[in-house]
Amino acid sequence: MQDRRRFGKARLLLADEVGVGKTLSMAGSAVVSALLGDGPVLILSPSTLTFQWQVEMKDRLGVPSAVWSSVEKAWVSVDGRMLSPRKDLKSIGRCPCRIGIVSTGIIMHQYDAGTKKFTRESEVLLNGVYGLVILDEAHRARAQGTEQRRKKNNLLRFMERAGRRTRHMILGTATPIQTQVRELWDLLETLGGDAPHVLGDALSPWRDMERALPLVTGEAGADGMREEERWQWLCNPMPPRFEDPALDDLRDAAGEDDGCFVSRALYRDLAGAYEFRSALDACAGRDWFKFHNPVLRCTVLRKRSMLEEKGLLVRVGVRLHPLGTDADAGRKYGYHFNGLALPTQPSFDEAYAAAEEFCRLLAARTPSAGFMKSLLLKRICSSYEAGRSTAEKLLGRGSMEEDWAEGEDDEEEMRESFLSNLSPAEEACLKTVSRLLEQESVRDKKLETIRWFLTEFRTDGKNWLEHGCIIFSQYYDTAAHVAGWLAAELGDEPVALYAGVGRSRLFLGHSSAAEEREPIKRAVKNREIRVVVATDAACEGLNLQTLGTLINCDLPWNPSRMEQRLGRIKRFGQSRECVDMLNLVYRGTLDERIYSVLSERMKNIYDLFGSLPETIDDAWIDEQESLQERLDKYVHERDEARNAFTLTYDDRLDPEADQWEECSRVLSRRDIEEEMDKGW
Repeated sequence: MQDRRRFGKARLLLADEVGVGKTLSMAGSAVVSALLGDGPVLILSPSTLTFQWQVEMKDRLGVPSAVWSSVEKAWVSVDGRMLSPRKDLKSIGRCPCRIGIVSTGIIMHQYDAGTKKFTRESEVLLNGVYGLVILDEAHRARAQGTEQRRKKNNLLRFMERAGRRTRHMILGTATPIQTQVRELWDLLETLGGDAPHVLGDALSPWRDMERALPLVTGEAGADGMREEERWQWLCNPMPPRFEDPALDDLRDAAGEDDGCFVSRALYRDLAGAYEFRSALDACAGRDWFKFHNPVLRCTVLRKRSMLEEKGLLVRVGVRLHPLGTDADAGRKYGYHFNGLALPTQPSFDEAYAAAEEFCRLLAARTPSAGFMKSLLLKRICSSYEAGRSTAEKLLGRGSMEEDWAEGEDDEEEMRESFLSNLSPAEEACLKTVSRLLEQESVRDKKLETIRWFLTEFRTDGKNWLEHGCIIFSQYYDTAAHVAGWLAAELGDEPVALYAGVGRSRLFLGHSSAAEEREPIKRAVKNREIRVVVATDAACEGLNLQTLGTLINCDLPWNPSRMEQRLGRIKRFGQSRECVDMLNLVYRGTLDERIYSVLSERMKNIYDLFGSLPETIDDAWIDEQESLQERLDKYVHERDEARNAFTLTYDDRLDPEADQWEECSRVLSRRDIEEEMDKGW
């Protein structure tokens, strides 16, 4: 509301930590924008979250909305009714409700690289004009590559264009910085489309991240600048008056009113005026730009620790297991661990060596293979079953469709060429992996360890089954195998498998049946299900605070996802004062090498945007020392930006603003529903 009044349009990056209420904050903004008559509201979210957005808006806010079904090509109500004709692509531009929710998946796949234009539904959406566009999990809009050759993905391209078609825009993500600070600037530049108050115009020095970052972090200050240079940083964009009395004087001296965000006044024309020089001198402190810069101005960050200190959230701690510093760790954990890792059998060690050789051969044959080079190693580190089934699929004995979920869209042809051109040596490695692991899956040490923690290990007087537990894996093969094995072991204890669309199941004993995800979530909320095995389809937007423990079956090679996983239970509504997290890795594997480096950092991963990169590059893991060096460099670069975000909950608010005086009427529930039922 403040930015709407001050700048005419609100362009904000909502970077709240996981579990403190980003979704409801954005939903509330959507309702306010719609009620003020700003125009249609478009909410973009991952496909797994679209209906959750719709349900939460209805249940928490009492507001109707429509979800675009990518299957039916029609708008769907919260009760499943079709609100528009089926198979009509143009209907996406005519949402029957004021708020429309669309999956980002369709945008990722609807771009013609030849014409550099979006197609199908995405094209229709970009022809619309909006009052507010919201992007949930905004870190998915990103560019990759070197600074000289960065390639934007389709979602980032779409958002940049959408920024010129909307009045307001909110980008929501707990991890706006993933592998480099440049990604934060990508999001800010997206917000700045047709909004010069964000980063100024094309000539603004704030668009040059290399120059701007030292000012934002306080590494460099205004005190060392010439007056003319200081004016260049202050005039494009011009800060609002309320931030400091000196800015009030500076605007008056330059003859700029509150509606001016980029001053065209030249320093040489102003330098002779005493008022101007005096105001400019007041903006010369060492930390001036550290506390007055566009990054702070457009970012809303509420950290859990800050909200806990203010009494707005109950403090929830995290206990990590196993802890390598425990002198008595072996006895404490039932002698399941050897250090931080689980011991393996000789057959697994031989299979793992064959998998390493396969990856070495593949990397030598195709240096540009990307994540394919480590495909088999990632899965064999997850579970014996995932290693076996992946080897079979690479040999052409099964579909690899699920395994490509984390790959880039433009690698499809490369994947097909890998599968059809395996060398005899590569095939021999895969057959060795499959043969050795075929009879070993039931002896997987991870299975026994998970069962022991659920039924034997006690914290706060209860075993983990009594606390309730979610067990995460990156891969469906592992998750399905763990769920089935656990259900057979636990007898009459229901075990839910929460996975991608159409792949969730409910297990009881030796039987299982397909189940939709919504009934599973309801059963967990009602404490009817105490054990959930989930793929990372559950990692974003799922609320499982009724569960008190978490087990990571494998270590994501994008380890900031660890925080996303933990955020499923460490969130508002968690009844435990301290939740437990168990991390499982096999001895002698890359996962153990990575975890030995990350484990100490994971004790304190709640700094600015998380302290771990979104992706660990394959080249980082050749040697443990190399990984340590790379991560240290990464964390140092992340820390350069951290001090800029010392906002507290109250600091964003203009103390002189009395927004209640602007209210002209109080709306009834019927008024709101009638307004929200108006289409685009």
